[in-house]
Order: sequence, then C-alpha cells, then structure tokens
Amino acid sequence: MFVSGVLLSQPGHAFDASQILKEDSKSTEVFQFFFDFRKDGKKEEAIQVLKYAADNGNSAAQWKLARIYQTGDGVEQDQLAAFNMFKRIAAQYSNARPNSPNWQFAADAFVELGDYHIKGINNSSIRPDETAARIMYTTAAMVFRHPDAQFKLGRMQIENDKGFGQARQGIRNLGLAYEKGHIGAEALLGFAIFEGEHIKRDRVRGLVMLGNALRRSQTNDQEWIRQLHDEAFSLAHPEERTEAYLQLSETTSSLQ
Repeated sequence: MFVSGVLLSQPGHAFDASQILKEDSKSTEVFQFFFDFRKDGKKEEAIQVLKYAADNGNSAAQWKLARIYQTGDGVEQDQLAAFNMFKRIAAQYSNARPNSPNWQFAADAFVELGDYHIKGINNSSIRPDETAARIMYTTAAMVFRHPDAQFKLGRMQIENDKGFGQARQGIRNLGLAYEKGHIGAEALLGFAIFEGEHIKRDRVRGLVMLGNALRRSQTNDQEWIRQLHDEAFSLAHPEERTEAYLQLSETTSSLQ
C-alpha cells in the first residue's frame, strides 16, 4: 500500500511508524496515513501512526488519540489513557499561540480534565476532586475564555457559594458563556434572573431565556433545562407567561 509515494506496510515486516512519518510527525499528513489504514481495516497500524505523532508533539494526534481511548473507537476503552493524553495536551498550553489549533486543543483538554476530576475514574488513582476540577475549569475560563469552562465554573460557583462573592462571580461567568451562545449558560442565567438570586430580578426575561434555551437544547441537556423551565413556568403569573410567549414567538419568527 502506498500513500504520497511512501510504502506504508510490507508483508512479513513489523510495522514501524517512524519509517513512514519521519519528519512529518507534526504535520496534518499524519491523518492521511491514519485514515488510509483505518479504511483498509488496519486498526493497529492506524493507532501506531497516531501514537508516534503524539509522542513527537503533534497536538492534533494527541487529541484524536485521547478521544479514541475515551470513546473506545476501534480500541478498548481506556479512560485513564485518555486522561493522561489530555493531561499531556494541557501541559503544552504555554507553547501554543492564541487562536491557533494547538491553543484550542489545550483549552478543550483543560475542560476534559475538569470533567474527569468531577467524576473520577474507576479503578485508578483519579478520584472525584472538586478542587482539582475547579482549577481546570478556572484555567480554561480565564486563560482561554472557553465558554464551556465558563459555564461549568459558573455553575459550581453558584451551587457551592461558600465564599464571599462566589455566586456573583458565577453569574458573571455564566454571562460570559451566554454571550458566546452557550445553551446551558442561557438556561442557568435565565433561571437566576427569574428568581432574582444574585442578579436583578426580571421574571419575563428569565422565562424568555429559559424558553429559548429549551428550544435550542440538545438531547444531553434537554432534561435538566426542561426541569428549570417548567419550574419557572409553574411559578410565573399568567400575564408573565403570556408576555414571555409573545417575545419568544417574535424571536423564533425573526430566525426563520
């Protein structure tokens, strides 16, 4: 088999990724080899290509390999291997240029690490650790302005308001994520505005935000957003519901 004129594998010879990648281990051409191997059913060779590129500092290969281990895509699922690969990506963030692909990989890796610290990993030394998760989310939120990190950090700050001003800082982080179009942030911020907790109360605006978030929500978030929406809706006065419905209808019509 040949790709770009390079011999990829030979019968009777052990596969050596370094022989085909050589100086290309940090280029996007790595993925051409990877997908060609996968297409030919050579999953082990495909993984070896990624591993070699990852070991030589290719952040895109590291990210792809981490996601493969995380989801079990063609390999045995290994959350600890995924965690360690995300950790390698995050550790390189100081070398990444803002707005570059490596910058985004590092930002996303910090969020993934935060998620792992929230849940822990079975049969490993990675235990649920809210403090470690908060550090990961804070880094991603403040250094990278990552909307998902801003949302998750904001939610933690509101739910665990143990320090002066934590909840207000949480509202601020939710607002930053909301400005970037984050659906979950819109729902939580809308509910806070409806209740008037840590922010000026506006029940109609809160209902509108909750309704819009529910309309935009995906399967993973739909249930909890619907619960917040239905709770606020049940507490609202009829005239507030009507006004919110009219505003939502106008918003929906303008998007069509």
